[in-house]
Amino acid sequence: MNQHQMSIFKGRYTDEILTNEDPSQPLIPPLQHYLEKPINRIQQYQTIIKELIRNKARNSQNCTLLEQAYAVVSALTRRAENNLHVSLIENYPGTLESLGEPIRQGHFIVWEGAPGARVAWKGHKRHVFLFKNYIVICKPKRDTKTDTYSYIFKNIMKLNNIDVNDLVEGDDRAFEIWHEREDLVRKYLLQARTVNIKNSWVKEICGIQQRISEPVWIPPDFEEELAECTAELGETVKLACKVTGVPKPSVSWYKDGKPVEVDPHHIIIEDPDGSCTLILDNLTGVDSGQYMCFASSPAGNASTLGKILVQVPPRFVNKVRNAYFVEGEDAQFTCTIEGAPRPQIRWYKDGVLLKNTSKYQTFSEPRSGIIVLVVRNPSNEDMGHYECEVSLESFKDLRKKLNLNGSVNHGNSCLFNKHAYMKVSNKINVL
Repeated sequence: MNQHQMSIFKGRYTDEILTNEDPSQPLIPPLQHYLEKPINRIQQYQTIIKELIRNKARNSQNCTLLEQAYAVVSALTRRAENNLHVSLIENYPGTLESLGEPIRQGHFIVWEGAPGARVAWKGHKRHVFLFKNYIVICKPKRDTKTDTYSYIFKNIMKLNNIDVNDLVEGDDRAFEIWHEREDLVRKYLLQARTVNIKNSWVKEICGIQQRISEPVWIPPDFEEELAECTAELGETVKLACKVTGVPKPSVSWYKDGKPVEVDPHHIIIEDPDGSCTLILDNLTGVDSGQYMCFASSPAGNASTLGKILVQVPPRFVNKVRNAYFVEGEDAQFTCTIEGAPRPQIRWYKDGVLLKNTSKYQTFSEPRSGIIVLVVRNPSNEDMGHYECEVSLESFKDLRKKLNLNGSVNHGNSCLFNKHAYMKVSNKINVL
């Protein structure tokens, strides 16, 4: 509800409703009474906080939080008043919301003309609004019928298109604004009511202009992050992300903490819109790992992580060495495997899965691929055929067999049947 509508409502309420009220009943307070209640409460808050600050200061206590609270409460009435005056602007060629939050507004006497032209003896009454990026000049208008005020839009100036001169000869309450637009320069002389009002306006305008002229830095931010992917040997994989920031961030790629070098196997692409791509061609097992895209600029840095898992069919890298039975000493079988993801490992004796963890101990080293079976305190009962099975669900359809036969000594043998849906057999002596 604007001021005009509120005035009409108030008139109707007074004429139609209040006249019919029972005189014996207490009088209903006027509308102005209710409108002033929030302002009165805010003023009470200001008084209370001010008294708290005074008491804390007397006791040499920290008043920072109270001072911040006082600043917030004090700004409420000013913001409300500023927004009220903005709502009274008429004939603005656009939406008032697009101007943003009003910073200041006030009454001035304004002279307008071309630079060097003779200035009129009498200026015009104008209401001036200061926004984050604009100065708006309006003409005050009073409606005598409803006794309401409004502001008729006259002109708008971008702050980055004006120059301010705070020294006007013969008038310390005035300052000049030189507005350049489409090769046309206009000069505005604004006279404030007091020197303090003029100085506060000039300081505010110049401060905003300085912030506008400074480069705006925005820290890097990944709008699209890296994802995890799984691929097979020989395939091509693309890791993609998108980073924004001002100035434009520089991008580096890392794998497991080490820089990724550009070569025929690693292709790096950067697009103007901030899209970054790392292409890995003809994947091998060593390409598995954690990849990082790191973006840096004077405004800060950011990173995003993604993993690549290259599925490698399980296989035995080297033969298992013979294990020798020596009474009182543990027997140990060792071999090296590879495969990704990490294969599942099972050990068998004479076709039976080994479960006695006190008798049989298994060890594995994921990085090197070494797997070990230890037979603790072996005896004649531990003689037999031992088998290591390495399986990977992803490759369960692979059923290739390769048999390697070794010699058998003393009639006793330990058979390592190395298979992972890919079987490799090898006879090993237990002496």
